[in-house]
Amino acid sequence: MKTKILLSALLGVAIWTLSSVTAASWNSGACPQPHAGPAPCIETVISGNTYHFNGTGGHAGVWHGRPAAEGGGDFDFSGSSVELGCPGINPSCDVVLNGQVKKCEDSDGNWRLGVRVTDGNFSGSFWCNYQDLSGFPWYLADPSNHSHPGQCPFTDDCDNFVPYDPSASNYVGYFGEVTISNFLGTLIDAEHLHDVVFTANNQGAAPTANFNFTNVTFTDCSGNGDCYIDGVLYLDNADELNIY
Repeated sequence: MKTKILLSALLGVAIWTLSSVTAASWNSGACPQPHAGPAPCIETVISGNTYHFNGTGGHAGVWHGRPAAEGGGDFDFSGSSVELGCPGINPSCDVVLNGQVKKCEDSDGNWRLGVRVTDGNFSGSFWCNYQDLSGFPWYLADPSNHSHPGQCPFTDDCDNFVPYDPSASNYVGYFGEVTISNFLGTLIDAEHLHDVVFTANNQGAAPTANFNFTNVTFTDCSGNGDCYIDGVLYLDNADELNIY
């Protein structure tokens, strides 16, 4: 039975030094408009201040958390009333996931977008407090590179990331590898999520950038799975996150 998760949570870093290094490479100001490409321009707005990185020089291939001028750290997506549906349990929890973004050129010279989640936790009820998230970092990956069976590893390799499309209204990818366990054992063991949709603010997201996990199943490398997530994750420590 599919359970509903209003998982409002995602993106940020666990290691402050790494966050500070990547955040330092943001430029002040907005992405140039109209965007000429071919590299994507990623932009964030925090407390009314705008920053961007345009994919040239040191910006390409570098993970970015929040700009150092805004305190560094990572982008966070968080929320409450998250239901994780697995056989025998159905907790409704508060969830926080943290991570970073980057752009890079793959082996064919095409631009791709990367997202990695470096930390996260469940809290709230008795069951929630004992759900342990692990397997970090988790990566958003190109579905065409992860068919079943096999082709399961989700790695920090630009060829695995989601292709950049300047005309896209959103980006759809697979997300993994996720492990969730508690004192009774492992619920989800190095599995991944299909058809996760990311929509940036400039692509029509409201009230802010979000990840959509509607009717998504945790799946192993053979294509099997019996746990579900259903909901949307909203950015909560920045006003906007845009991809041009």
